[in-house]
Formats: sequence, structure tokens, C-alpha cells
Amino acid sequence: MTLVCVALVCLTGLGLLRFLFPGPLRWSLHNLLLMSLGAGAGMGIASCLYFLTLVLAGPNLAVLAALEAAVLIAAVVLAMRAKPRGDALSWTSGPAVTWYLTALFFAVAALAAILFLTHSASKPHGEWDAWSIWNLRARLLFRSGELWKNAFSSQIAWSHPDYPVLVPGVIAMSWTLARSESTAVPIAVAFLFTFATAGVLVASLGALRGKAQAWVGGALLLGTVAFVEIGAMQYADVPLSFYILATLALLCLQDRYPGDSRFTILAGLTAGLAAWTKNEGLLFVVAVVAARAFAIFRFGNRTALARQLGALAAGLAFPLAILTFFKLRFAPPNDLTSKNPAEIIAHVTDFGRWVTVVVGFVKAALSLGSFLIPIVLVLALYWYLVRFHVEERDRLPLATAAVALGVMFLGDFAVYILLSNDVNWQVNTSVDRVFLQLWPAGLLAFFLAAKAPQLAAQPKVAEKSKAARHGSKPHRRAAETR
Repeated sequence: MTLVCVALVCLTGLGLLRFLFPGPLRWSLHNLLLMSLGAGAGMGIASCLYFLTLVLAGPNLAVLAALEAAVLIAAVVLAMRAKPRGDALSWTSGPAVTWYLTALFFAVAALAAILFLTHSASKPHGEWDAWSIWNLRARLLFRSGELWKNAFSSQIAWSHPDYPVLVPGVIAMSWTLARSESTAVPIAVAFLFTFATAGVLVASLGALRGKAQAWVGGALLLGTVAFVEIGAMQYADVPLSFYILATLALLCLQDRYPGDSRFTILAGLTAGLAAWTKNEGLLFVVAVVAARAFAIFRFGNRTALARQLGALAAGLAFPLAILTFFKLRFAPPNDLTSKNPAEIIAHVTDFGRWVTVVVGFVKAALSLGSFLIPIVLVLALYWYLVRFHVEERDRLPLATAAVALGVMFLGDFAVYILLSNDVNWQVNTSVDRVFLQLWPAGLLAFFLAAKAPQLAAQPKVAEKSKAARHGSKPHRRAAETR
């Protein structure tokens, strides 16, 4: 029953996506994107609604069930009544793709699923952050009844009660509706976020750059052992990476279909849900708004700037309102942001901190993903073989993604320098995960810039020209002979 609740939450998100982007009910790239985005959107919205019911009605099962059922029915009805608007997303044209590249992606995906499920079977409660933060918060919300506010008590500061509630919220909501606590729910939530991230990457690259880039990018993401393992550990870094990727992918699609603001509104929603997932998500909201404004001003139609930012704000409004209320009303002070100016100045002037953080970032870049060969070298080789070629139409989306990721990177670096107490411990325990938060979106930006690989042999131009010039003469001679 608990897994049924998770499935219904995802169905709500899919209904919303099919209402916004209706299309034929068949297997297609369009529906792959809708299913992947729908899973994340559904879980994010459900978490927001769960928190609202706690605030307004307390732990009331009847109210929660009625609200979630009403939203589900509304989403399904709207999806069924929606009429097609615009073209459905499809594979963009590109070089021919050999069968073994497609087979490689599905083989890597199967191995990733086996790795995830094996890890989950051996450690169904996840790893340290799952025990001490995310699942602990979900259990406190589920078990505490009228005392649910104790989940955010400053007396358990070691569990970071100021962290946003998206992941614990959707888990606790499923347990509440099923009236049963099961490790299957956090495992299912983690599985959905991990593989929905790959689905968004493949679908967006397929629509923007073609099959070759989509299969290679998807295989690289699911071949990143650390990414799959962090997902199986039930950490919130993978859900955050999902929302970061989804936001930037939707803005890239917006630029491919500039007359349709639905992509930007949905991008605002996913950016807001990133902020509702982890504190780093707030930095991402600032980064993506700044990046979008810069990219439009530099590469786009400046007259569309106000409309684009307005659409982004419309999507951001609901999750940011929930987050703001949570931070002001329930969350205790954050241990990083409660520094006084004297402490910050002391950190900035400490040369050793700079060395520690720079070395940590370099090591994280070289060891990213736990590949046998540093992935940065693999990407450098790929670039050397195919090179970058940014078309005119891709400059705006690529600038948006690159600037947003750059601001995130610099912001994370600044947090380590300015705010960390024990910077050695902070870097050693978290910098790898910070890089993985940006990894899927980084792959999107990389393959948006890279040329598609030429894997299949193409007919020689000279032979084709010769055939075009002389193809009819043998037929005439044959006719004369007869």
C-alpha cells in the first residue's frame, strides 16, 4: 500500500505535465520527458501539500487524504481533457546512430538498476545522512502526532532541523496515507529521483541534440557509480540534482520553442522545489534567475526579459512561499549562516582555508563519479575527438546553463571559505556530493556544446556525385541494346 501511495503521487505529477504538454498516448521522447519530470514534480508538490495540511489541520489523515485525492483527480481530469497545443517533442535530426550505442545505454541503465537495488537490499535504511537527517525527519513527522513540530527542534541541531522538507515530507506523507512505516518508500523515492534524472537528461538531449548525444550523455550519467550509490544511500543530493537539471533543461527547451512560456513556468516550479529540497537550492534559485537575465540580455531578445522573468516567478511562487513560511516559523538558525562578521573576516584572511578548499575541489573534480579514469579526462578526450560547435540558436540556453552552474560553483566555494567551522571535515565529507549535485546539469551543458559523434559510415560524396551525373546513361544503353 505504501508503494501505491508513491505511485499515485507520481501520477499526479504526470497528470499536471500532460495537462501542460498534451500528446499522443504512446511510447515517445515526449512522454519520456513527461514521465521523468512528472515523477519529480509530483513528489515535490505532494510534499508541499503535506506540509500545508500539517500547519493548517495538524496530523489529520482525513484532511490529508481528501486534499491529495482532490489534487490527483483534478490532475487526471485536466490531463484527459487537455487538447494538443504545439508540437510534441521528438528526436532532433543528427548523424546516424549505430545499434551498439543504443545497446550501450540500455546495458549501462540495467547495470545501474542492479547496483541500486543491490545496495538498497543490503542497506535498506540508507547511509548516515538518511538515518540522521532525511528519514529521521520523516519518522518524527509520522510518529509524533500532535508533537510533529518537534521534528524541527533546536535540541536536535546535529540533525540539521533547518533543512527543507521535500524528501522527508513525501516519505512521511506516504507512510501517513498507508498508515504503515516501511523502508520501501524511501527506497522507491530515491530510485525514482535517480532514474528520472537520467530520463530528463536523455529526453532533453534527444530533443535538443539528437540520439547520439542523448545515449552518450545518459550512459555517462548512469555509469557514474557514485551518483547511483548516493541515490541508493537515500541522500537528498540526487533529488536536488534532479531539480537543477530539470530547471535548466526546461529553459533550454523554452529557447527552442520561444513562443511557449509553459517551459519557463515549469522551470520556475522545479527551481522552487530545488530550494524546498536542500539549502543549496536557494543558491540555485538566485543563480538561475541571474543567469537567465544575463543570457537573455546578452544573447536573446531583450524585450522578452520581463515576460521570461515573470513566467519564472510564477512557477517559483508556490514552493518559495512554502519554504519562506517554514524558514520563518519553524526552522531554527542554520549553523553555517549564523556567523558574525568577525568570524567571516577571520575565515577570509586564513590562507590555509583557501588551500584546503582549492585542493578539495581539485581532488573532487579528478575523482568525480568514482571512474577508473578521471571523468574530466574522458570528457577532454571526447571534446578533442568531436570539438565544440555552438549553433546560433543554442547560445542563449547554453549561456543560461553555463552561468547558472558557474554561479553555483562559486557560491559553494564561498560557503566553504566563509562559513564552515571545521573546513577540513566539511570538505572531506561533502565536496564530492556538491559536485554530484551539478553533474547531470553539467553533462547537459557539455553535450549541448559538443558536436555529435559520427559513428556510422557515410556514403562518399564523390561517389554520390558521380552516381547523380551518370546514373541514367546505363539504362538508356540497355534500352538501345534491346
